[in-house]
Amino acid sequence: MGAGVSAERLAAAEALLAEGVGDGLYTHAAYALARGGRVLGRRAFGVATPDTVFDLASLTKPMATATLCLQLAEQGRLHLRQSAAHFFEAFGPQPHLEGVEIRHLLTHTSGLPPVPRWVSEAPASDRNALVRSALGTPPLRPPGGGYTYSDAGYILLGEIVAQVAGRPLPDLFAAGVAEPLGLTATGFGPPSVRPGRLAPTEHGAAPGLVHDPRARDLGGVAGHAGLFGTADDVLAYAEAIRTGGPPVLSRAAAARMRVSQIAPTVGAQSYGFFCAGNDFLPGGDLLSDRAFGHSGFTGTLLLIDPEYDLSLALLTNRVVNAGEDGSRFLRLRRFWLNMVAAALE
Repeated sequence: MGAGVSAERLAAAEALLAEGVGDGLYTHAAYALARGGRVLGRRAFGVATPDTVFDLASLTKPMATATLCLQLAEQGRLHLRQSAAHFFEAFGPQPHLEGVEIRHLLTHTSGLPPVPRWVSEAPASDRNALVRSALGTPPLRPPGGGYTYSDAGYILLGEIVAQVAGRPLPDLFAAGVAEPLGLTATGFGPPSVRPGRLAPTEHGAAPGLVHDPRARDLGGVAGHAGLFGTADDVLAYAEAIRTGGPPVLSRAAAARMRVSQIAPTVGAQSYGFFCAGNDFLPGGDLLSDRAFGHSGFTGTLLLIDPEYDLSLALLTNRVVNAGEDGSRFLRLRRFWLNMVAAALE
């Protein structure tokens, strides 16, 4: 197992993930753990193998949208205090977006609600109709006045990134993230892999069909969801952010993803990640106050703790059983994170 982790304690944590399969919480699960750049844990459970491709759901927000947004800032093509409404002038006046800046969308402080207004009957090919619908979503409060986790904000942010770059999100992610890091099985769509490698989501869903309904309406390409990938690839991305610096982001940009960028009175959110103090952070009870990360509705997790030089990916298909409300899974995940923390030497 190597220095840095207790083999016995990590085996106990792995046994808990195996129990989740037996308890019907998911049929596929895989995790990967690294400390100081060394992979010290890696295993699949249920029907999964280490190269199983999962619907990453909201891991799309940090791994794709936020990262690509910061790359555009590095290139001098975008800055984070620009008005969001500026990028949607073709859709007419957007008075309800007054004062909303790119940084507000990145940090869930735009005032937009969790879910956008949506015209689900619009043809899938009519992306403009769907974006127009999302633009018409009434805000809950003025920008900067509070924290509300918002798919609506990241849908708009994804459109802004693609517009500024002049290329669709899949191409941007492939060139800016996947290729530099060698992520051969991660992308929008999902990437071309045999159907047997894809973890199913809800019963009856076609393999590779994104689980999120709004991402599905947008053809599987959206700023808030749409990525598919493996535990190894998610871990490789996490390590790039933990260490900070090229080939994905500059040292300065990566640093903005590692610590909160909003006032403590509002919450704890970096440019892309939940930080310690944010109830959305899936950090268990024992990791440090420097930990940050993100989760996805399908049962996915990316977690980084600089205090322990730790990067961690856990992917499951917990939505495979539509009758589950997720509470049993969330409890197991918290137990598992505590056991992993206890295994760190």
